[in-house]
Amino acid sequence: MLAVAFVMQPHNLLNSRPIVLDTLTALSPASVLLAAALVCFLGGTFPVRRVVWGPVCLFSLAAAAITLCSLPQTIHASVSTAEHPQIVVFDALSRIFQFVSLIVGTLFAGMAFRQQAEDEAAPEFYGLLLSLIAGLLIVASANDLIVLFLGLELISIPTYVLIYLGRRDVKCQEAAVKYFLLSVLSAAVLLYGLSFLYGITGSTNLTTIRAVLEAAYGPVNGLPSSVSPSKLGIVALVLIFAGLGFKLAAVPFHFYAPDVYQGTNSWNAGLLAVAPKVAGLIALVRVASFGMYGYEGVGQTVALILALVTMTAGNVLALLQTNVRRMLAYSGVAHAGYMLVGIAVGFWESSVGFSQGAAHGLPGGIQAALFYVIAYSIVSAGMFAVLVFLARPGKEIEHIEDLTGLWKSHPWLAIATTIFLFSLAGLPPLPGFWGKLALFSGALGVRGDLVYPNPSFVLLAVVGMLNAAIAGVYYLRIVALMFLHDPLSVPQPRGGRPALAAVALCTVLTVVLGLQSRPLFGLLREVGELPVATQLAEMEPEASALAAK
Repeated sequence: MLAVAFVMQPHNLLNSRPIVLDTLTALSPASVLLAAALVCFLGGTFPVRRVVWGPVCLFSLAAAAITLCSLPQTIHASVSTAEHPQIVVFDALSRIFQFVSLIVGTLFAGMAFRQQAEDEAAPEFYGLLLSLIAGLLIVASANDLIVLFLGLELISIPTYVLIYLGRRDVKCQEAAVKYFLLSVLSAAVLLYGLSFLYGITGSTNLTTIRAVLEAAYGPVNGLPSSVSPSKLGIVALVLIFAGLGFKLAAVPFHFYAPDVYQGTNSWNAGLLAVAPKVAGLIALVRVASFGMYGYEGVGQTVALILALVTMTAGNVLALLQTNVRRMLAYSGVAHAGYMLVGIAVGFWESSVGFSQGAAHGLPGGIQAALFYVIAYSIVSAGMFAVLVFLARPGKEIEHIEDLTGLWKSHPWLAIATTIFLFSLAGLPPLPGFWGKLALFSGALGVRGDLVYPNPSFVLLAVVGMLNAAIAGVYYLRIVALMFLHDPLSVPQPRGGRPALAAVALCTVLTVVLGLQSRPLFGLLREVGELPVATQLAEMEPEASALAAK
């Protein structure tokens, strides 16, 4: 990433030593993972026992976590200006989601232990996983459109290969090809949208973009600006939503998810359910919510429509499924709709000046969406860990009926699965309930004329609550099969103890996050000193000159 920045702006980096040091420091956790991935790729060429690469992967994730903990609370170059901007930052938002990414990586590395213990492609497998997690870390700290795009591609490219390595059959190959072709299309759409954003601001740096747009569309002498947002900016915002909508699996960009989830194995389906959603939501918050000042009205409308359609279509279609991974794919689509509720509320809060962008902390809707994606990631990882543990060589858990009578054969596993399903359904006191409560209460708090509730957001909240009730039907159907029926056969899990440990860890995290959700909400409220807000005063003269151009 630093090399890319050097090519883009060599004069800036050569004459801004503090920024170079800050960039290297902020990228150090990702650098640890990429170095470890390189070791895995090169180590695969030597006659090393395949069983050692799992511990190497976990050790690398632990080393990245230690590096992350050793960094200062904020990394902020005092000389950062419009001419010498930072391409990556280490703020509270970055810190939180880098920790979340490392936890997710640890969970999925543990799930794969048994499967990869004797696989000849184990070193490549773990190298790709470490590269993917490094991409998540880069996306979490990106403050430049090019760095953000490269981080997203660092997530996507390893995923193509991981899906192919999941199962060596025709269905898995078909799933890999579908995901590859549609992911390339979404990347092109996103890049096209980012190019429009660069065209209207003259910069790829999010700090500068925000400053230029605020200089163009911000208040003049305390009065609202009469300048209408550029039509090219509206096109850019719509294309960015479309490109990142693929990562979130939001309707109508969701159509790959059911077929790919069903065609690949449970481990890969779980990774697809978690990693792209985290990356897509963070990128959407960074670019659309923090960066595109003056386009809050357009963003609010787009996010509201997508939220309504996505959560309704996802839940209704999930009701019709009998394949468990396909059902969880549509469930993930519905949860993307819930996250977009928070994005829509956040746009409205920014438009009326409740939070003035990020200068006084995150908008409440954005806080709720970020809390929800963290809770969803932990719970979904746990649910897929259950499927990985129950799988046998050549025999995945395919249908919902395969979980029948799990209470009698594996009672503790049935209890853990129930906790995950109840959280996904939004039952108290689990984190899914607190996330939905924050999202829907935020929507009900939106005012049409600063006095009365906004009818569109009231409709959004009502539809969201109805969707939560619909989702309870297919989640509780699985619970009923586990507890109220005799097993069709005695399952003999071959997922291994590491996968079971991942189930146990996700269960503990789910319960703790449900009972103690306030600390995480508190951390998200502290996300206030963001680069797109803290440097605007220093950059105002330069930004005004760029806006005039």
